[in-house]
Amino acid sequence: MKKGIFKYLEKNFPNLTSEVHLRFELGEPYENGTNERINQVVTRVSTLFEEVFQPDDFIYIYIKDWELKEDIMFGDTTPEYIYDLLSNQNIEEESFFDIDEDYDDFTGETIEIKSEYKVKIVYSQLKSITYKDILQGIGNYEQGREPSIGQSVYFISTEKDIMFHMYDDRGCLILSTEVDKLVHIYHKYNNWLVDYWRDYIDSIFKKS
Repeated sequence: MKKGIFKYLEKNFPNLTSEVHLRFELGEPYENGTNERINQVVTRVSTLFEEVFQPDDFIYIYIKDWELKEDIMFGDTTPEYIYDLLSNQNIEEESFFDIDEDYDDFTGETIEIKSEYKVKIVYSQLKSITYKDILQGIGNYEQGREPSIGQSVYFISTEKDIMFHMYDDRGCLILSTEVDKLVHIYHKYNNWLVDYWRDYIDSIFKKS
């Protein structure tokens, strides 16, 4: 299972990116920590998610997990929450490394820093996944609410060539290999697009 999705992503979404994408605003204009903000976040992200995926779709869930025992911002949170939500699923995993560079003031040399992380993969029919709880958990994370999900989570349909990534309560990305697969979402939810990225997004979708 994991080898197949890794190969697919390398070909279609290298580094989990694509030039063909939509970026949506979820939380603004409401202030951090307010119920109004989290309610809008959950409503918008669920609406967009259900526009992309149907209950009978088979999807992959790609989870990037640094497996930190203590969250830097909020202390102990709920690092196992996402796995509790997926406890009825088969989960495969693989270890990877991110390599960053840092400057050593004492020696004047550039050094490489390797950070290990795990990628965990689930493949299942959407209707067997409590995706709304996952999305709300991601939204809760930066708001300091529990239960929260601090892992990076990607939902992928290889049949539709679409990937959905909610990065936190600020926004989400919908990516594809082809403009035609997302153009109806671009028109239908245009007023939710992140204004900062609107020029770029319009350059891809406006002519369609």
